[in-house]
Amino acid sequence: PSLHDQLFVALDTLGGLPNEVQNAVSEQLIAGLSLLLGQHRSAIRSSTEWKITYGLLRATIAHPAASKQTLELLATLINDESLPVDAVEGLVMVLNDIAALAGAAVEKKRTPHHNPTRSPLIERGCTAVDLLFKCCKFVPRIAATPSGQAQGWNKYALPILISLSHQSVNPCRDVRHTAIVFFQRTLMGPQIMHGGGTEQIVVAFHQTVFPLIQDLLDPGVYAHDPLPGGMSETRLRASGLLCRGFLYYLDPLSSEPETLTTLWLDVLELVEQLMMADTRSQLYEAVPESLKNVLLVMQASGALLSPTNPEDRPEEVQRRWQLTLEKMDSFLPGFLTDVIPLRVQSEAEMAPAAEVNPAEGGANASTAPKAS
Repeated sequence: PSLHDQLFVALDTLGGLPNEVQNAVSEQLIAGLSLLLGQHRSAIRSSTEWKITYGLLRATIAHPAASKQTLELLATLINDESLPVDAVEGLVMVLNDIAALAGAAVEKKRTPHHNPTRSPLIERGCTAVDLLFKCCKFVPRIAATPSGQAQGWNKYALPILISLSHQSVNPCRDVRHTAIVFFQRTLMGPQIMHGGGTEQIVVAFHQTVFPLIQDLLDPGVYAHDPLPGGMSETRLRASGLLCRGFLYYLDPLSSEPETLTTLWLDVLELVEQLMMADTRSQLYEAVPESLKNVLLVMQASGALLSPTNPEDRPEEVQRRWQLTLEKMDSFLPGFLTDVIPLRVQSEAEMAPAAEVNPAEGGANASTAPKAS
């Protein structure tokens, strides 16, 4: 076998050692991996070899001294302009594991959820989340490469969003609050959704945004940090992210009206669950305000219009209105028509105006924009 093959056979053998042995030699491991990745990265030629390399990096993250070097090495990789698509998934996985360790420590030791003098483990967790966000910078470059185009957005960009979503329910409050800020910025930033269409938006919502809300509604997850400023605050932030994220992609979604309706009803379902999760919380009052803003923007864009007589709305907009009305009346009766008043006039009401001044009647006719 070639020297190259012997190297990765040896690394694979190291990866198979018991955890306690790997932890005992973590500093030696990271020293060797730093040399490999810093000076001989071209030796890593396949996805299998990247997996072996990242598997060894993961073995160092529980070691106080080695894990610090591991984070520095990962930061160097993120800044590498030639980082291949095969290297992304493992990179995100290691950063995700470092952030998760902080949450595990809070759970195990029952340490304070927020401490002005944060432990080194929590500091590393927050740094890992920061590096996850910085991974966004290489997405447009990888998207333009032949290998990036061949393997697709799901391979090099979606893992970043999924990881930030997961860390947004981290039991460690500092890590969680850092993650949800970066998750929103990533979701609504230009890099992570680079070149994508409606299908990509739907995937992002179904695999990152909706699971985040569902996790936060889980009583077991809420119990990780039930104190004031804890999961209740995270729920509040997540509800805002849900509404703002939907509005951010309203225009591109409007190009596929049926897809927009389906996603909108999914959003409404989660909005209802958030509002009803705790009727004594600040969230119960905040959700209707957020929802009102969404409705007004949808009305202004023509995506949600009340009935007219004669009917001049596109068929899907008519369907969307009726489904929205039925859904919202189940948890906020009358709210929709309070925000977007009905525009229907009877023929008897319209006739006198037409007889007195036909031109004025024409001017008063509905001129609301139609949804595309």
